[in-house]
Amino acid sequence: MRTAALPARTAAMLLLAGSAAAGPSLCRAEAPPPPPPPVSTPILAPDSRAEAHPAGHTATPLQLFAAAEEAWSSGDAEGLASLVDTTQVRIGLKPGSTPTAAMTRSAAAFLFQDQLRLVRTQSFQVTRINVGNASATATARWWGDWGGREGNRKLTVTLSAVPLAGRWYLRQVRVKG
Repeated sequence: MRTAALPARTAAMLLLAGSAAAGPSLCRAEAPPPPPPPVSTPILAPDSRAEAHPAGHTATPLQLFAAAEEAWSSGDAEGLASLVDTTQVRIGLKPGSTPTAAMTRSAAAFLFQDQLRLVRTQSFQVTRINVGNASATATARWWGDWGGREGNRKLTVTLSAVPLAGRWYLRQVRVKG
């Protein structure tokens, strides 16, 4: 009985070997499925950026300054721009320069990006917060590498905020040497 089983196994092995030798047309492996398309973030219109941050996101001055600290630390100019009051914001990121008015979130993002791209931020920390009835101010320390002759610098950043329609917004951002 055992001799009958051996030829059947051998025949099966020969059949498989023969189909492999016959060429790729008979032994074609299925290709793996294509990778899924990359997930993309929807591009928000300038007026809809506020909707990207729910009202509770900056409902208090502490939340606003924490969001600003996080965005600045990661070099997120769009994130910083989403925190500004575009009706009256003034941004001065070069020490000693006069702050520039930004009338739109896109203009604010440009002003932030224009400076943040030049600096490799090493640290940005809010160190002091003063809250009044209708305004709040935060002081932060910004450590960064400006490269070249500027090198590593430690600057002071003042963030001024106001409440509008149940949220707090940055009204002025100013860097001092």
